[in-house]
Amino acid sequence: MAKPVSEENETLSDRGLLIRDAAEQLFFQHGFDETSLEMIINETGGSRRSIYNEFGNKQGLLLAVVNRQVYKQAHTLTDIHRELSAKAALNDVCFRFAQGMLSPTMMSLFRLVVQQVVKFPELGEVINQRGRIMGILPLADYLYWLTEQQVLTIEDCHFSAQMLIEMTKGPLHTQALLLPNTVITDDEIRQQVHSAVDIFFKAHQI
Repeated sequence: MAKPVSEENETLSDRGLLIRDAAEQLFFQHGFDETSLEMIINETGGSRRSIYNEFGNKQGLLLAVVNRQVYKQAHTLTDIHRELSAKAALNDVCFRFAQGMLSPTMMSLFRLVVQQVVKFPELGEVINQRGRIMGILPLADYLYWLTEQQVLTIEDCHFSAQMLIEMTKGPLHTQALLLPNTVITDDEIRQQVHSAVDIFFKAHQI
């Protein structure tokens, strides 16, 4: 049975961290089904017992990989510079979020999850709960603060935060998934984010 994962590194030992990092690279390179425990052991040393003790099984190891990246990406939204103007602060945090979402690591993770989520629904639960629902809370809190400051008028800050993030990812995210050899530049990301934030402000202006 896969062990639940609560924090980025939770209670993993040094060997557990080594196993997780090696597994991540192998999963991204070869896919989950094509990566054997023997391949991971060849990279890290140790034995199957080490993997079972730390992660429960191979699915638990995949869950730890997914949890780590979801945690890192969601953590981006905790760093919002309130000393900036509202539009500048949202452009900044949304750019960093979109940049992370469009990184090769997150693209590889997304493709991996899509392949496995039907037979391993817990992966989707981790991303939905820790990313879409809980990870969005710092941005929702900032939008609530902007509403209190009468900068914007927002009825449902959590929903509006989710919509802003979806606009931030925008068509570039679909393009990156469908055309993996296409290089998306920071300027393209910045332009998309700028447009998304402008639309958001027009929709919530006082």
